[in-house]
Amino acid sequence: MNLVKKYSRKIFREVLRLFLPIEQRERILGYFYPDDRIGYIVRTIKFDIRDIDILLESQQLYLKNIISVEQTMEYFLNNEISISRIGDGEELCNILSTSVQFPEMSRRLREILAKGSDNKCLVCINNFNVFDRTIPEFYRKAYAWTWSKRFSVKDMMKNVKYNLTDNYGDAYFLLFYFKETDSAETKLAKLMEIKNKKFDGKKILYVLSGQSNIPKDDFFFNGAVEKKFIIAPPHNAFSEYDRIYSEITENYATDWLVYLELGACATILSWALTQKGYQAIDAGDFYNRIVIPIKKCK
Repeated sequence: MNLVKKYSRKIFREVLRLFLPIEQRERILGYFYPDDRIGYIVRTIKFDIRDIDILLESQQLYLKNIISVEQTMEYFLNNEISISRIGDGEELCNILSTSVQFPEMSRRLREILAKGSDNKCLVCINNFNVFDRTIPEFYRKAYAWTWSKRFSVKDMMKNVKYNLTDNYGDAYFLLFYFKETDSAETKLAKLMEIKNKKFDGKKILYVLSGQSNIPKDDFFFNGAVEKKFIIAPPHNAFSEYDRIYSEITENYATDWLVYLELGACATILSWALTQKGYQAIDAGDFYNRIVIPIKKCK
């Protein structure tokens, strides 16, 4: 039965790829496979010779001082550091776009990129090593492919100042650490290692959008000794940045671990809070994309 289901999905994806544009694929696959919509979309992307040329050019031109998914995870697990992630949304929409909604947010994201990592905060960015065999290949290629359709890596390297001395982490280490080839038991073991090392026994302050699933389900955080919440707008949270920052720094001591799920606003908050002595983890959509699906397999 599992084989029938597996190959039926493959046939379905191939039919969609042949006959429908990607926007329609997204709507259809989102309806049938809400838990892994993005995964099914990128599997339907096929690369022609020109696409492959662009991917190879991206890899050649892009930064080389980005540590791998495994190295990023190892550093995260074994050090009491903050994580500030500048991923697709932050770079594409808030740094490289010709029209940004919050110029101050764009300026601060560029500042974080230029300063890079230190011994208190690991700054994580996109990695254009598109043929990295340690992660699902189609994901990395799909991200690079998406970039190539909107921006030139050559132009990006000219227009954005990077730290060429210190290492950046991989912005998707919390997602790509869990491989498709992992069994359900292996994925759960990886998840529990993160839980035990980083969140059990901690006082955790969650700074979340109103759409987060974390307040509804404490499976991943049931080892915390205390939990508090600050809820931000589900969209454009940077519009309330000053309010959120003040609420944290005026009401919570630095022994609270700050867990952030707040888009580009989280990138800036994690960096700024680190300068005040907090450990802040910008986790992106790790909870919805990884924790909840793995919990269902438990």
